[in-house]
Amino acid sequence: MTSLHDVALLAGVSKSTVSRVINNEYGVKESTKKKVQQAIAECGYLPNQVAKDLKSQKTNLIGVIVPRVSSHATAQGVDGLTTVFEKAGKQVLLANTHQVHQKELDYIHLFNQKRVEGIILYATNIDKAIVESIQKSSVPVVLVGQDGSMFNILSVVHDDERVGIEAANRLIARGCQNIGFLGVQGDDIAVDQLRSSGFIKSLKRQKQSLLFHGRGDFTIDSGYQLTQKYLNEYPHLDGLFCATDRIAIGAIQAIQDKGLKPGKDIAILGVGDDELASVCSPSLSTFHYSFDKAGERAANLLLDCILNNAIDMSKIVLTFQSIKRQSC
Repeated sequence: MTSLHDVALLAGVSKSTVSRVINNEYGVKESTKKKVQQAIAECGYLPNQVAKDLKSQKTNLIGVIVPRVSSHATAQGVDGLTTVFEKAGKQVLLANTHQVHQKELDYIHLFNQKRVEGIILYATNIDKAIVESIQKSSVPVVLVGQDGSMFNILSVVHDDERVGIEAANRLIARGCQNIGFLGVQGDDIAVDQLRSSGFIKSLKRQKQSLLFHGRGDFTIDSGYQLTQKYLNEYPHLDGLFCATDRIAIGAIQAIQDKGLKPGKDIAILGVGDDELASVCSPSLSTFHYSFDKAGERAANLLLDCILNNAIDMSKIVLTFQSIKRQSC
């Protein structure tokens, strides 16, 4: 195996000079640099990255914690942030929590041990434990999807309450009078609490009430099972707002299996603009979230923190776009 000594012999310089060239340190002549770089190429020498990191106090590693790697939102978000980090010379370590809250805490601790330069967390909820873990972190943490700004935690969020308001407006404009909501677990502030809160507020302003607030998980099967249940309890249902597109796609299937026509007998709206939304039948009316832009904004925000630049804001709120298709 080629060593630092071999490179020094070939270049005709000292080992310390080779080390200074590898670490891009000041004070080495350009002609000497070229000789050393040529020797490195000829020898096929690979510098010890761990040793370089220890010397520079930089690892160029970013920890990214996600709840599910199979999620459309996660995939687009990771695409967005990795593009930014790669341009900045950073590498991403990806951790999947499988929607287990304790693993979020574990990975924040682990990434601190691994000496990452910063962490992006796609949190499933905000509670005392996660806030304390972030506040104790020795490296900056940026939240995506949940709002930690009230705890002085940098956050990139979608306008979830506003999307609930717009969903109610669209269903009522369609003529719906018996309307339900399908969400996720109640501790998910963004996806369940805020989207339902805006939805209910808008219904009340227009003299409407909510038939039910069902809670499941993020899967198509959950949407199917919940819709079957509530169709039996509320056969007069004519409008349904689902917290995610996957839930809505399951709802469409359940309505069809009941012998009803989604989009005609029951209007349905989702959130996110999942890749399946345009190809399911009938196609799903929804709200487009720019998940890739959320990843990009979070990455740039974290890089600003790493470079010790002043941060003028603690929260970035991203807007959305209404997408009209066949289901509403």
